[in-house]
Amino acid sequence: MVVVLAAILLPSVVLAPVWQRAGLGAGEDDVLYYYPSRVLLAETIHDGHWPWLNPWTGLGRPYAADPQSALWYPLTWLFVLLPPLWAYPASLWLHYGLALLGMYVLLRRSPMKAEAALFGAVAFAFCGFLLAHRAHFAMQHAAAWTPWVFWRFQRYAQRGGLPRLASFALVATLQCLSGHVQIAALTGVGALVHQLATRERSPAGGRRRRIAVRWLLGWVCVAGLFAVQWLPTYAYVRLCTRTARGFLDFTENSWNPVAALGWITPMLFGQRTPNFFGQSYWGPSHQVEQFAYAGLLPLMLAAGALGAGWRSHPRRRPWVILAGFAILLGLGRYGPVCPLAYWLPGASLFRVPARALLLFNLAVSALAAGVVHDLASMPTRRRVRLRALILKCSRRPLLVAVGLVATPLVLVLAALPWLDEQTRAAALAALRPWNSAIWVPLLVAWGSTHALRLAARRWREPRVLVILAAVVLVDLGVIGWTIDVPPGQRNAAALLATDEGAAWQVVVQKTPHRLWVVTRRAEGTPGEYIKPLAKMVANTNMLAHVQSLTDYGPLQPKRITRRFGFAPWGETERASELLTDTSWMRLYDVGWVLLCEPEWPAPQGCELVCTTPSGMRLFHNPLADGPAFFERAEQPGAIHFMEHGPNAFTTRVDTWPAGERWAASRTADVAEPRLIVARLALPGWQACVAGEPVPVELVDGLLPAVRLPAGQNLAITWEYTPPGLLAGALISLVSAALLVLFALPYRRSNVRDTGG
Repeated sequence: MVVVLAAILLPSVVLAPVWQRAGLGAGEDDVLYYYPSRVLLAETIHDGHWPWLNPWTGLGRPYAADPQSALWYPLTWLFVLLPPLWAYPASLWLHYGLALLGMYVLLRRSPMKAEAALFGAVAFAFCGFLLAHRAHFAMQHAAAWTPWVFWRFQRYAQRGGLPRLASFALVATLQCLSGHVQIAALTGVGALVHQLATRERSPAGGRRRRIAVRWLLGWVCVAGLFAVQWLPTYAYVRLCTRTARGFLDFTENSWNPVAALGWITPMLFGQRTPNFFGQSYWGPSHQVEQFAYAGLLPLMLAAGALGAGWRSHPRRRPWVILAGFAILLGLGRYGPVCPLAYWLPGASLFRVPARALLLFNLAVSALAAGVVHDLASMPTRRRVRLRALILKCSRRPLLVAVGLVATPLVLVLAALPWLDEQTRAAALAALRPWNSAIWVPLLVAWGSTHALRLAARRWREPRVLVILAAVVLVDLGVIGWTIDVPPGQRNAAALLATDEGAAWQVVVQKTPHRLWVVTRRAEGTPGEYIKPLAKMVANTNMLAHVQSLTDYGPLQPKRITRRFGFAPWGETERASELLTDTSWMRLYDVGWVLLCEPEWPAPQGCELVCTTPSGMRLFHNPLADGPAFFERAEQPGAIHFMEHGPNAFTTRVDTWPAGERWAASRTADVAEPRLIVARLALPGWQACVAGEPVPVELVDGLLPAVRLPAGQNLAITWEYTPPGLLAGALISLVSAALLVLFALPYRRSNVRDTGG
C-alpha cells in the first residue's frame, strides 16, 4: 500500500512545477511533435474517423504507421477520453508511477527488503534519463516499462513455462506499443546481458544457451503481438531516409565521456532552459541526450558496492556488467560496440547511442538498493566489510563533499587551454563559486555523506532508511523542478498561445491552401526550434488546422528529400533556389510562404500580405490551384473537391470541349486530361471510379494523378488504408489467441501437479 501511494503521490512532489504547464517543457519535441500528434488523435476520433493519416503536414503523412503515434497503446487513448491538456500530464504522471512500481517489484524479487526496494524504485523512477526525456513523451513512456520487462524476462529465463513466456511477451509488447521502439530494443538487449551475467549452479554454457533460446522465443512472440504496428511501419520505412543512414547518422549524439562530470555536478554544463541554474548549456552534444544523473547518494552507494567486491556477488555482478555494457554502447563513435552494431540488420534505423544510458541509470539504482539492503540486514562477513568501507570513506562528510565536487571543477580547469574561445568563456563562468551548479551539489554531497554514515552506524533502525529516501528525493527533486522548466511559470494555455502570430495565422486559416515556413539556423539550432508556435512550424500547424508543406517526424520520405532537400524537421539548404523559381508551388498547392528572417529573397510572383512585429513576412501565391486541379491550366472543365475525413475524399470532375478552336488543338494529353491531387502518393492510397480501381500515375515523382476521358462527368473516390494493417492486426490477434490457448492449460496442469 505504501508503494502504491508513493507511485501516486511522489510525481507531484518531484515534478511539482511541471504540472502547471500540463507537463510541457521548453517547447521542443513535446510541443513540436508529441502534443500535436495526440491532439490530432483526439480530434479525428471525435469526428468519427480512424486516424490512419495525418493530412496536415508534409503533403499528408501516415499516422498509424508512425510508431511514435502509439495508436495501439492503451494509455494513448486517454487523449480521447480527456481534454488534451489534462491527458498529457496524466499520461506522464502515470508512467512515472509505473516506473516506480516496476522497479520496486523487480528489486523485491531479487530478493530485497521492502525499504531497500523502495529506495531503488524512487532512484530509478526519477533518474536523470526519465526526468530529462520528459520532453520526449513516448521515450519516457517506453522507459517506464523497462523494469517490468527485466522482471518478467528474469522469471521466464530462469524458470521457463508458457505462462511466464506469455506474461513477458505481453509486457514487452506494451513497451513496444508505447511509442519508442529503440528503448524497447535497448531494454531487450539489456535484459539479455543482465541474465547472461547472472551466475547459477548449472553449467554456464548450457544455462546461457537456454537463456538465449528463451530470449529469442520471447521476442518472436513479441513480434507476433506487435505486428499490428510494425507491419505498417515496415511498409513505410522502406521509402524513408532512415534506410540510408550512414555511420555518423547512426552515432549522432553519442554519449561523450566528458558528460560523466555531470554525474556529480549535473548542471555544471548549464541548462538548455536557464532558470535557477542560470547558465545556458555549453556542454557536449545535446543536454537531454547526455543527461544520465543518477543522484549523488545512489552513485555513492553503487561505488560502495564496487569497492566491497562484486565479481562473485550474485546480486551485484549482473548489474555491474550491465552498467559497463550500457556505457560502452552509449559511447557510440567513441567506443567499440557501435562500430560493430552498425552492421547488424536494422540497427541503423536507430540513432543517439547515448540513450543506452537508461540501462546505466537502471543498474546504478539496483546496485544502490542492494547496498541499502545489505546495510539494513544482519551482519555477514561481506556486510561487515561493506559497513567498514562506508564508515571509513564517510568519516569527514564536508571533506568528502568538497572532494567530490572539486573533481569535475579541476578537470574543467585543466582542460581550459584546449577549449575554443567561446567554450572557454562558458567554462570560466561555470567555475564561479557562487554558481548554483556548484554549491547545490556541494550541499547535496554533504547531506548524502551524512545520511550514508548514519545508515552504516545505526543499521538496526529502519527509520534511518527513510532518511536515505528523503535525501535522494530532494536531490532528484532539484532536477525535476528545474530541467526544462522555463523561469516565470506560465500555464499550458499561455504557453500554447501565439499572440504575435495570431493576425497572419487567421489570414492563412481562411483559405484551403498550403503553407511553407522558411527559416534558418540560429547558433547551430534549427530555426524550427525557435518560437515554433509563433511561426506555426514543424507540427504546431496542426493545432491551428493549417496544412504545411514540411513535416517534423522520425520518418522522412526519400522522395521529399530529393525534391526539396527537406530535413525531417523542415529545414532545407535549397530554400533560395525554391524561392527564386516558384513554378513548382502550383503543383503542391502552396498558397502561402512565411519568411522568418529578413535575408530571404521574396518568392517570385508572390504578393506581400503582411509583416509581423518581429519582422516575419507573409506572402500569398495567387497561382495556387487548390487540392485538385488539371495538369494543363487551360483545360476547360470543373472540379469539385469533397473531403470525407483525413483518409478519404472525392474529386468530382466534369471536362468539356471549348469550341472548334480547342477541338482542333487537341493532342493525346488533351483527349485524356490528367487530374492531379496535391497530396503525397503514399502506398495505401487507391483511386476508384464507380467502385473500380483506376491506374494512378506519379507527377513530379511525388503527387498522384489519374487520366480522365474528356467530356465526361466522373466522381473519383480516393481512400487511404495503411498497407500491412489488416495482415498485422490478424497476426497480432492470432498470436494473442495462441499464447492464451497454450498458456492457460499449462498453468492449470501445473496447479494440479502441485496440489493447488
